[in-house]
Amino acid sequence: MKHSAGRTSTQDQTHDGFRESVIITRHHLQSVKTVAGKRGSVTGFTGAIELSLSKIALEDLEYVQLFMALGRLAPYCGTGHKTTFGLGQTRLGWSSATTEAPPSTLQNLLAQRIAALTEHFLTQRKRTGGERAMAIAETWATVLARRELGESLRDIATDLGLPYETAKTYAKLARKAAETVSHSA
Repeated sequence: MKHSAGRTSTQDQTHDGFRESVIITRHHLQSVKTVAGKRGSVTGFTGAIELSLSKIALEDLEYVQLFMALGRLAPYCGTGHKTTFGLGQTRLGWSSATTEAPPSTLQNLLAQRIAALTEHFLTQRKRTGGERAMAIAETWATVLARRELGESLRDIATDLGLPYETAKTYAKLARKAAETVSHSA
């Protein structure tokens, strides 16, 4: 329960209020795959949105002040749930610069290779449903992609929290599975 200027409201009421009175007036969004630490990749987005208030909301001075305060506070709050991977950023004001895909850095190429290998390994599995199949495919892909870049198996095993022998086995299995696609193509 929150108290504000003599009014009491729950968090749900506040969220409902924003849903009814905040309008997206302009937006531009684009998906970007990026390396998430050393464990794999995640898909995030870049872009911009412009928000405004409905006519009814503009008549409530306290509500306008709250909206403006939240807008000014947003850049300091690390918006988004993937900010630990460097994907969250909030700025005030509309950027007229067009958002382009980031240049192909080694990290981006690694993320793309992990994603491609993961997809390939998933298609080879007999049971593709569930989290286990995805976790195995992602781990194999991460081990193989990082190995292809010349990283030591010991470093990869340490980063992924795997025993060295397990990482070595995964590298062999992944390499063999990846070769089947290059020979059949």
